[in-house]
Amino acid sequence: MEAAGIFVAGILLGLSLAGPPGPVNAMIAVQSAAGSRFRGFLIGLGALTADATFLILTYYLEGLIAIDDRVRAVMYLASAVLLAYLAILTYRSRNSTKGVTEGVSKSAHIPYLAGLSVGITNPFQVTWWFSVGLSLIANVGILIIIGFFAGIFLWISVFPLAVSWAGRRLPCLYRIVVYISSAMLASFAGWFLYSSLALAISL
Repeated sequence: MEAAGIFVAGILLGLSLAGPPGPVNAMIAVQSAAGSRFRGFLIGLGALTADATFLILTYYLEGLIAIDDRVRAVMYLASAVLLAYLAILTYRSRNSTKGVTEGVSKSAHIPYLAGLSVGITNPFQVTWWFSVGLSLIANVGILIIIGFFAGIFLWISVFPLAVSWAGRRLPCLYRIVVYISSAMLASFAGWFLYSSLALAISL
């Protein structure tokens, strides 16, 4: 029962981190509202891969990787540039029903790479894994991490289905999602840019 409780706690933790509004969920929503549940899932899978990468780095390289303010400033700036670019792509797709990647590439791998790029450059994910994630591994064990990934996988599987289902019943949902997602991505880009400049000035 104790093991089951730890696993369930990990699932709830994964859902609590994957569920709130953020850049990845904004991109998933746009792709799914355009009618492509699979593309939405691929974006989430890319972000999940980023988390898995951080898990490996945290577990094997903890203590060898120094994340100081200079590194954080560069990461914040990289995130700002990437999210601003995605915000522009998302807004430009407002009159299309084929999703953000139209005019960029027809490759099914692009959504995955978009999710991976956002996840791997997200300073919050890096910080989480080298603080909370490391603590969970050290004090609770790997079982809660397995539950954590199960929770994220559950979210990236169900969320695109829910948005796609709603989109089929509300034709204007796609444009609504595009406007909201563009604003969210631009807001996160602005926040990361501000954070990068603030850190750079304080150095």
